[in-house]
Amino acid sequence: MSGPRDAFAATLGVDVLGYGGGRAEARVSVTDDHLNPHGTAHGSFLFSLAGIALAAAANDAEHSGVVSAVHIDYVRPARVGDALVATAEVAERLAKEDLFVIRVTRGDELVARANGRANRRPR
Repeated sequence: MSGPRDAFAATLGVDVLGYGGGRAEARVSVTDDHLNPHGTAHGSFLFSLAGIALAAAANDAEHSGVVSAVHIDYVRPARVGDALVATAEVAERLAKEDLFVIRVTRGDELVARANGRANRRPR
């Protein structure tokens, strides 16, 4: 399911799939524009990829989710040409917010793992 246009995701070259319902994916191939001075994907780029997936998972036609916190652990570096997928899934549904787990992977390898929370309000 396609969601609203995310201008920031588009700027980074990120494609978002599966908005809402507590799950979404964000996909991107690492380019030279995403690198830090060490020649690996910048941490803020990986954080943004995870955050884009989280925001997409938290929003749908019925609910408006506003992200209130994200914690990320960087596990492995990503390099130019790597195809990354960030998958956000709701782990716990509370009365007015959802807790999510976001995994950024390269094939079967974990690159980063994040936890996030989003307030859930009716549209």
